[in-house]
Amino acid sequence: MEAIAREVLPPGMSYEWTGTAYQERRAGSEVQLILLFSMVVVFLFLAAQYESWSLPLIIMLAVPLAFMGALGAQALRGLADDLYCQIGLVTLIGLASKNSILIVEFARRRRQEGAPLLEAAREAARIRFRPVLMTAFAFILGVVPLVVASGAGAAARRSLGTAVFGGMLVATLLTL
Repeated sequence: MEAIAREVLPPGMSYEWTGTAYQERRAGSEVQLILLFSMVVVFLFLAAQYESWSLPLIIMLAVPLAFMGALGAQALRGLADDLYCQIGLVTLIGLASKNSILIVEFARRRRQEGAPLLEAAREAARIRFRPVLMTAFAFILGVVPLVVASGAGAAARRSLGTAVFGGMLVATLLTL
């Protein structure tokens, strides 16, 4: 719109953003900073919890997959990367990490008991497979009403629901 306004509007005329468009335009560059800060906070929290720098890295490998799934789902539905999608991305940091935590925590315990690394990882993946799927798909199916929302405010619910649905689906399928 700005490019067209520069070409079409006569000298002396201008335009101004208002309302939600103004707020989104103003906060546009802050989104990446907020996502980065959110990931750093989760990483530091996990590092303190596990007293390790490597386990949080392993756990957080699911987050980029969730972001790709969320943005891919938004694109497939023709939805914009709006404020509600961005709220969904922040939510996905914790949700995608949760699946990894379920497996990594069990593997860490087995490792402390003296199991070899590969055996601990295999056993954790095998034993925690069903609980991870159950919790992930309970959440994924729980946001379906947001994905198919209609009525007043449906655009916001569809955007948030689609981002979280797509992100969790991709993160769950690819991390397992």
